[in-house]
Amino acid sequence: MNQTLLGAAALLLMLSLSGCGGNDPATGERAGAAPAGESEKSHDGHDHKQGGDGHDHGGDEHAHGEGDAHAHEEGEPDFARIAPERAGTLGIETAAAAAAPVAQTVTLTGRLIIDPKRVAAVRARFPGPVVRVHKEVGEAVDRGDALADVESNESLTVYSIRSPLAGVVLERMTNVGDVAGTDALFRVGDVGALQAQLKAFPSQRTALSVGAPARIQLGDAEATGQVVAIAPQVEGHTQALDVRVAVRRPPGVTLVPGQFVTGVLEYGQGEAAVAVPFEAVQRLEGREVVFVPEAEGFRARPVEIGRRGATLLEVRNGLEPGERYVTKGAFLLKAEIGKNDAAHEH
Repeated sequence: MNQTLLGAAALLLMLSLSGCGGNDPATGERAGAAPAGESEKSHDGHDHKQGGDGHDHGGDEHAHGEGDAHAHEEGEPDFARIAPERAGTLGIETAAAAAAPVAQTVTLTGRLIIDPKRVAAVRARFPGPVVRVHKEVGEAVDRGDALADVESNESLTVYSIRSPLAGVVLERMTNVGDVAGTDALFRVGDVGALQAQLKAFPSQRTALSVGAPARIQLGDAEATGQVVAIAPQVEGHTQALDVRVAVRRPPGVTLVPGQFVTGVLEYGQGEAAVAVPFEAVQRLEGREVVFVPEAEGFRARPVEIGRRGATLLEVRNGLEPGERYVTKGAFLLKAEIGKNDAAHEH
């Protein structure tokens, strides 16, 4: 009797467990689970197909590939995209490459000085004590400006010592109370009239001539000029010849007396198959280039430079006779490429 009751209780317990969602002993699956391969439905009745991470990627409309319409198109590092019709308004001009004579040159070093004809040592006309000083070193003066007042020993009248030219006070060698005699009291110079005083070796004398054109390099700036004087003899302590070049001040460039410079002087000419103006050649990423026009802009083309005259450069390779190239405004194209490179870095 007791065994019969125990067996019935066990059977009831097993039926109860199977009805509560346990695993089917025959299949190992949870009771009530959806068959394999069928979509599960959420409580709102919609199907949700899941990948390995719970999200369906197969039809992702935002996937990015090589054909993405928003892919960034990089600019060319040697190309300035400027429309031909806009180039003219920017002052960009072109010409056909041609042969021209290019001078041989000699390179000398030196410094800027004031043209000796535009410097004056100012003295008193009559000896006597200095009673007033009007100008200091560095002050600008016009011709006729009073520099100082002196009381004449003879007449006891006070008269002014005046500047004989317009310029700047370079030196003041007197003070109130000094007695003016025959020595200079001031030195005045026209700092707008500058020359390059260059040093040449005697062996270079045959390559030099008065009137020869020259280029004067002042750091990143450059000026043009002309040889105006060559010393007839060497200096005793340097054994060098003084060569003076009158300098034409370029716009926007500050020239200061005493500044060190390099002079490139012409002394002979030879025909070059292709010669271009100095401003046509620009330095881009360590290379010397000229710009050649294309349909949508201008391309920087590396060139090999030979002889360097005062105004023309010989192009040995990179530009053929008859090819068009930019003669004016090349620096604008270089700047345009620089802006493009800066934009790509960001």
